[in-house]
Amino acid sequence: METAIIFILILGLLVLVHELGHFVSAVKLGVDVEEFAIGFPPKIFAWKRKGIKYSINWIPMGGFVKIKGEQGEGLDDPRSFINQPAWKKLIIVSAGVLMNFVLAFVLLSVVFMLGFPQELSKDMGDKNIRDKNVVILQVAKGSPANKVGLEIGDKILEVNGQSFDNYEEVYAQLEFLRGENIELSVLKTDNQKMTYNLKHEKLEGYDESMLGVGISETGIVDYGFFGSISQGFKVTISMITGIIKALYHLIADLITRGKLAEGFGGPLAVAAVTGDVVKLGFINIVYFAAILSINLGVINFFPFPALDGGRAMFILAQAATRKKLNEKVEAWIHNSGFIILVTILIAVTLRDFKIYGPSIWTAIKSWFI
Repeated sequence: METAIIFILILGLLVLVHELGHFVSAVKLGVDVEEFAIGFPPKIFAWKRKGIKYSINWIPMGGFVKIKGEQGEGLDDPRSFINQPAWKKLIIVSAGVLMNFVLAFVLLSVVFMLGFPQELSKDMGDKNIRDKNVVILQVAKGSPANKVGLEIGDKILEVNGQSFDNYEEVYAQLEFLRGENIELSVLKTDNQKMTYNLKHEKLEGYDESMLGVGISETGIVDYGFFGSISQGFKVTISMITGIIKALYHLIADLITRGKLAEGFGGPLAVAAVTGDVVKLGFINIVYFAAILSINLGVINFFPFPALDGGRAMFILAQAATRKKLNEKVEAWIHNSGFIILVTILIAVTLRDFKIYGPSIWTAIKSWFI
């Protein structure tokens, strides 16, 4: 149940912040807003202030804002969206995406202020680092490590009863024990100590025998107040760039190969991942929310009808050509885009069931246990 609540709260926060961007920018630019809602109908209660209807609704999955003239109505009203200059329209349409990026920046800055475990590199030598650990970052499917139950995030405490200071020493010891039985003591993500017995095995596609684990050294880096803000900004920009590249490759694969990349998941996959993240604790939940916020922003600004990016594309095209597209035609294009997006969402959801099937169902059932 805890996971279900956290999933709904995260999704609700991201959508609400997005819609808040549209709402604030419209009000500040003198465009009439008819309604700003928290959650989706049915309504719990509503009130009016300065001509704007504010409502609280039962379904806590974000919210929505209704701007006058957004669907082409209000042609005789100078405060209608349809009658605004292109620059105002672009700001209002883009504000939701910008707010998602700002939210991610704030969340990431908080994460670095509180202390987030991250992979250490040699260029961090002059920083204040605490709580160093040798952590498993990869587990190959079908490998000895996978068979005995080792998982990503497990902290290696001892190898055959001996502790080590850094991951190079652990790696060297694991290589030294090639061909011998290895007793690996680890600290699980739920803080339980476990001991596993395993041995190097030859895996298909590899010349050498292996355990099937990738290890590295992690620690909490103290960036300080201003350093955390700077790091939050750098990571936000890096994530935005990375997600744009990933989206490009996703679309390229869809066009050239006619299928979605395996790493792409829909709401069910996100729900399942949320269950895993909740087990890792509060700081990881905040970090995960930042990633989702950037994903929402990038996808929403993709230049496709019905998305904010598609609307921005139409505004720019009309400003460049100085010709106004028929409102009914534009509405039809956006509605068609919405139907295509819903179809893709359904296809992705069905694929999630096919690929992840039992694990997703188990994760969802665990919400209510």
